[in-house]
Amino acid sequence: MQIVSPTSGEVVNDHPGIRVGVEYPVLEVITTERQVLLRIPERSDVMVERDSPGLWDASMFTVVNGRMPDCWEAGLEDGQLTLAPKAWQRPGFWDDYFDGEPSAGDEYERLRTEIISQA
Repeated sequence: MQIVSPTSGEVVNDHPGIRVGVEYPVLEVITTERQVLLRIPERSDVMVERDSPGLWDASMFTVVNGRMPDCWEAGLEDGQLTLAPKAWQRPGFWDDYFDGEPSAGDEYERLRTEIISQA
């Protein structure tokens, strides 16, 4: 596995958000014409007050469990296919979450827990 920086797209030796050789649950899959991105939660060994789930290039990972969470739904908008909980697919959800909106944080935590419990 190589680590591809989500900001620059360059291969890097290390990154604070991800490690080679660690299994990560996939919270969301986003596909476009040019790429497939996986949203994964913050590393479990990083102590943070609020999880900061990042988007990572799917080519960095190997699938070890092909089971899809029950709460995932397919959404198609502007040529982008998303597999994720419906609540996360509403316009502005991720902006609300990263802006600290309490209801978005609660919804994220509830569905994150559900997804991880089914991994």
